[in-house]
Amino acid sequence: MSEATSVLLIEDSLADANYVQKILPKQLYKFVHVDRLEKAREAVQSNPAFDVILLDLSLPDETGLATITATMSWANSVPIVILTGLADEELSIQAVKSGAQDYIFKQDLSAPNLARTIRYAIERKQHDKDAKRLAVLEKHEEFMATLTHDLKNPLIGNNLILELMAEQVMGVVSQEQANLLLSLRDSNALLISMIQSLIDVYRFEKDVDAVKMESIDPLPIIDKCVKSIAPIATHRQIRLCTDLSDQVSNIVADAAAFRRVMQNLLDNALKFTPDGGVISVGAQAVDDSIVFEVKDSGPGIPQDEQDRLFERFAQGRNGKKFTPGTGLGLYLCKQLVSAHSGEISCISDIGRGTTFAVKLPQVGFSAN
Repeated sequence: MSEATSVLLIEDSLADANYVQKILPKQLYKFVHVDRLEKAREAVQSNPAFDVILLDLSLPDETGLATITATMSWANSVPIVILTGLADEELSIQAVKSGAQDYIFKQDLSAPNLARTIRYAIERKQHDKDAKRLAVLEKHEEFMATLTHDLKNPLIGNNLILELMAEQVMGVVSQEQANLLLSLRDSNALLISMIQSLIDVYRFEKDVDAVKMESIDPLPIIDKCVKSIAPIATHRQIRLCTDLSDQVSNIVADAAAFRRVMQNLLDNALKFTPDGGVISVGAQAVDDSIVFEVKDSGPGIPQDEQDRLFERFAQGRNGKKFTPGTGLGLYLCKQLVSAHSGEISCISDIGRGTTFAVKLPQVGFSAN
């Protein structure tokens, strides 16, 4: 232990209290001794940083299970070890079931036994805290996954209606009105992309085995991804260019995961490319891998922000300035590419756009 363990000893027997403090080394354990619960509550209020409580179940102001109940009411975050006699074993077991971390017989008190019991009690309490925190986080994640899924479908339906209205299928609209409708569609498409990233992050982190490797042809998938952003690109007069080498062969990947990676990179490029700009998509064979590139003509990413691009919820200054986002798109790309034993990288200069490159193994080759 780097620091002395802070122990609150609640024991009305002075002989027992003195013995407990005597057998443990003073340089490793710092004791505060009280002989009743009321004094213990005052001690915790004045020093909430106790590492462990050693508690006798028979005290002048409380006895039995009521002792553990009272102690937990004002020291719920502190691990509790019951000091018990052989005659109180059943009561001590009930105390552990009520929330104490462990118990030790007074007849068995020794430096090794007591030190071990204290250490295990602290570790068990921390484990319980972590487990509860994880359970809460999982509930939050499940709620978010359900919520985002329920939000996605209405947005898709709205976009279909907006496109029909802009195309004058549902009646005549002016060009200005059509442009406004398409702008609403583009905003909805951004929201749908963010929602899908949330859903996919939850799905992947909950079940890594959801990624199923097989031999797939990446070119039709890239073509579908490019076509999915084409209406927005056309509306914003952004030119889409593809340079897909004839030498590109099948890759070892999960088709849905690969599509999500390419879609996220294209959506990202679309967000940062100004109206009238250019987005380029390329693919070429390099040694035993296929390298896929998505390049935009956006504002670029400062060098000091590039190291954080693939972190969860990371968003650079330009990202916050030019467009809203969750900060999960590139994080998801990194997780999925890593699950494929691949690599993802970024090359960017301020004012000269950004290129993201994904390297995945060809069929017949495996990554080192």
